[in-house]
Amino acid sequence: MEIILYAHAANTQKDRLQKKIVQATGQAPDLVCDFDSLFKTIKLKISEHVIIIFLITSVEELDFLNSNAARLFNSRLILILPDEKDSSISKGLHLYPRYIAYMSHDFKDVCAVLNKMIQYNALEEEKLRTFTLK
Repeated sequence: MEIILYAHAANTQKDRLQKKIVQATGQAPDLVCDFDSLFKTIKLKISEHVIIIFLITSVEELDFLNSNAARLFNSRLILILPDEKDSSISKGLHLYPRYIAYMSHDFKDVCAVLNKMIQYNALEEEKLRTFTLK
């Protein structure tokens, strides 16, 4: 399972989140800092199971993601919003994330959800292998 972390280059929280992800999963995410690189990376990994963690810093980023939601394909999303405003949450829900967190909170919950997603994927892959062997 591949993990992609999107965070704007100027986002000061990205290093802390990346460190927590590595500690929690033992896996370093692919860090992308602009949308062009993000969409290219997704295209390269289209045949794999991908989890994308978005560390959103502005409403403009969220609006851009919503207008390009089709380019995310079937990726599993974790969305970290810049604030807890109803309008931000509403826009975030249009992306159908598996989990929504907020930048003002600790990233422990994000790492716990990420671990569960990875474990679930491993179980599904094992079921598929078992099924195809029979």
